[in-house]
Amino acid sequence: MELFSQYSRPYVFRIINEMEKTNELVRYTKGVYFIPKKTFFGLSTITADSVVEKRYLKELNNVYGIYSGLKLLNLFSITTQVPNVVEIVTNNETMRCREIEVNGRKFILRKSRFEIDKNNADMYMLLQVFNDLDAKTKLDDFAQRRLTSFIKEKGINLSKLLNLAMKFPAKTMKNLIGSGVLNGIA
Repeated sequence: MELFSQYSRPYVFRIINEMEKTNELVRYTKGVYFIPKKTFFGLSTITADSVVEKRYLKELNNVYGIYSGLKLLNLFSITTQVPNVVEIVTNNETMRCREIEVNGRKFILRKSRFEIDKNNADMYMLLQVFNDLDAKTKLDDFAQRRLTSFIKEKGINLSKLLNLAMKFPAKTMKNLIGSGVLNGIA
């Protein structure tokens, strides 16, 4: 609506309906439209993951969310389980936790503990890994190396990480210190 502020709301929806009829614009789900491209197989489509990524994780250079739960642990090779429901921590959620469905696929959205941006998203992700670990999970050598290389690759600062860790539960800090991963920073 911001793009077409000079037009009335009903007129904008009439234009959208006309574009849908000519396949210039395709409705993916309620409130989500995209411009399809012609391919060898017909018109292109988008996925539920791309819709959720744009709405709750990042768009262009703006980061406002991260994956959590099994998907995040899977990214660092801590577990090999593939999640049925993907969990996301985002700034774009006002409720503490809620489940949404995008075109038949379920996602759990959680409100972030503090504002996530491109400067602290990597540290938030690292802290979320240790928050999602349960007491029985022990990091193997490969997972420790992955986490250590992530820390070095992203240039995570120990003092900034510990400052942000104060906004997480005590178990997060306990898991972080007990893992030995902090040795990779110091």
